[in-house]
Amino acid sequence: MATSTTEKPAKNARASTKHEQREASTEKILASALRLFVSKGYRSATVDDIASACELTKGAVYFYFPTKAAILLALLDEIEEVMVHRMVTRVSQAGPLVADKLIAFLHSGAGTGNEKPALILLFILMLLEFNGAEDEIEVRVKAIYQQICMSVEEVVHRGKLAGEFRTDLETHEIAAIVMAMYNGTFMEWYCRPNYLQGRELVRAAREITLRGILKQPA
Repeated sequence: MATSTTEKPAKNARASTKHEQREASTEKILASALRLFVSKGYRSATVDDIASACELTKGAVYFYFPTKAAILLALLDEIEEVMVHRMVTRVSQAGPLVADKLIAFLHSGAGTGNEKPALILLFILMLLEFNGAEDEIEVRVKAIYQQICMSVEEVVHRGKLAGEFRTDLETHEIAAIVMAMYNGTFMEWYCRPNYLQGRELVRAAREITLRGILKQPA
């Protein structure tokens, strides 16, 4: 009995260490892949490149991820969490005006951009790289983007019903312009980080977006 009791903590410690090592290796692979997919593009970056960047063997990379696509899909899961789920929560809690929800959407993106700018850029780049590919990556990327677009369309629709937003333009077209501002702002921010201040850039995007959408007094 005494031997069994002393062995359990050791086994638990080994299990904990293995779990921590697995998490650390997975994070290194994803971080390296993120940098390479952004700088070289998904198709140009190889598993050998990823293994070299994270200082693991190619076999070790395949141990954690069976394919290069599996690595990208894991990154897309993280993108969905930070760009969709967190955004939806923040927008739902904003108010009392519908315009406050639109502002919450823009600020949510700004927070993500400040915290994890490479994730947002990767998402935009993958939308372009896999457009028309007709594979699981395109399906996944477009499903995430559709969630974001539908959230914006819902806010615009509610703003019209509340009498806050202009009604002379189609809801989906207004939402498309909001998304164009959203994507373009992040690309500018990422490409010129030393020239543009994130907070001021987001403020400018917010003011321009609102002025174009809010219903003007007669």
